[in-house]
Amino acid sequence: MSPHQVKVAIGVTVIVAAVAYLLLSGTTASTVYFLTVPEVQQQLAALQQASRPIRVAGPVTADPIQWEARHLSLAFRIGEGEARLPVQYKGVKPDMFQAGVTVIVEGRLGPDGVLHAATLMTSCPSKYQDEKKATF
Repeated sequence: MSPHQVKVAIGVTVIVAAVAYLLLSGTTASTVYFLTVPEVQQQLAALQQASRPIRVAGPVTADPIQWEARHLSLAFRIGEGEARLPVQYKGVKPDMFQAGVTVIVEGRLGPDGVLHAATLMTSCPSKYQDEKKATF
């Protein structure tokens, strides 16, 4: 190999290594696991200590929903039966948000066992999906 080819090979290796590092560090840093409410309750202590963002899905319970429009503060519970998780969210309340609707919340679990959500998404009820299929 000539000296020029060695330099090119080293340059290509450095570039490939840098791109691989950026891809791996970007995906692992933003990875958020999707959990159910019973899974959160089983891992409660570990999740509280880890202090990393988690994503949890579950239906909004019939427990009182506390919405303060002035402060954009929403407090509610998700889960079914005995498996319930209190959630506090600051932001605009989604239009479809109500008891019985499945939501996906993303945030950090506090030492008090409350999920402090930074993101709140609702999923459309299946009746809308069925109506959409029927119209086509």
